[in-house]
Amino acid sequence: MQNISSAIAPPAPGNDTQAATRSKFIGFARDEPSARLLGQALQDILPGDNHIHIVDFRATLAILAEMTTPQIILVDLSGEDQPINAMTDLAEVVEPGTLVLAIGESQNVSFYRTVTKGMGVREYLAKPLTRAAVEENFIPAIANVAPPSGAPRGGRLITLAGARGGVGASTIASNLAWLIGTGLHRHTVLLDAELHTGTTALNLNVETNNGLGIALESPQRVDSLLIERSIQPAGERVHVLAGHIGLEQPLDYAHESAGLLVTALRTRYNFVIADAGARFGVFARDLIFLAQQRVVVMDPSMIAIRNLERLLALPSSAGVSPRALLVLNRAGTPGGLSQHYMEQNMGLRFDAVIPDLPRIVPKTTQFGEQAAALRGPYRSAILTLASALGASAPEAA
Repeated sequence: MQNISSAIAPPAPGNDTQAATRSKFIGFARDEPSARLLGQALQDILPGDNHIHIVDFRATLAILAEMTTPQIILVDLSGEDQPINAMTDLAEVVEPGTLVLAIGESQNVSFYRTVTKGMGVREYLAKPLTRAAVEENFIPAIANVAPPSGAPRGGRLITLAGARGGVGASTIASNLAWLIGTGLHRHTVLLDAELHTGTTALNLNVETNNGLGIALESPQRVDSLLIERSIQPAGERVHVLAGHIGLEQPLDYAHESAGLLVTALRTRYNFVIADAGARFGVFARDLIFLAQQRVVVMDPSMIAIRNLERLLALPSSAGVSPRALLVLNRAGTPGGLSQHYMEQNMGLRFDAVIPDLPRIVPKTTQFGEQAAALRGPYRSAILTLASALGASAPEAA
């Protein structure tokens, strides 16, 4: 199978030199009901430019071959006996830097993963279409190509920091990313800020590589291709970007790389969940500075209360939420402070409270599984946190 991600690829942020001469969008659907629904669903994001042509896929190829490819195309693979081969044919007529959306008849999960992970299609929806599905999956991708003036570009960067070591920030970050991607169906990447001792890849049972280290040491190499090669799938819509280097191996970190990496990830994902840990190395501090939303994870201890003030006083970039979200982990643990006492002492309320579950959380973590996959208080608490972060879409059955 030919890999065509280099021909059909998301445009590099702020670097599409043909954008000024290319039209914004062209769409194709094989049947009139689909064309009508797509036009209605996209009318707010593409006012006056959302006309969907009613033609089959072979006619779509002929039209695209005779024109300068728009920034965004939407194609219908319905009726194609070999839709993978059809995508290969599409690569021959589509210019690099084009964002491709697709619809079709196949409801096979393997097909979805093949075209979205290996063939450069940003998003695929199976028929019958619904307006809610189109708005949830296609509109964010379109918005990332040309966001409104002054608005933040792409998805949100959320950093989770531990008020002290061992509070469970990495476990919560892993479960949060997994639940937003798998349960709430939002494209999510989990980013580990600690390359020497980070655990997010282990928590989600995926392999690490040297891609993140390359990105942090050589910011000029940060692009969609490096990200594509470095991320590891951990679910249908959740990926992990993590490294694991030896303690004796220094990291020649370039400060500008954090901003470039975050920008590239935000153009691709709805949510970038960064595990900043509790050691706060230079990369972790940069991620905290850049985040649109900060989350501080605490345990029921006086040390956590003492360190909270310093965390809340850290400087931030423009666009960051004025208030960090607070999570109390292991509430009710024997010998720990009560939630009521902590809230009175801090003068703040917790946004999510996770009970102490010593028989569930350590066991699932040991096997690279997620406690949030189990119905119960842990999942409910992670859902509460996800809702507070704006990821409150209804869960699939």
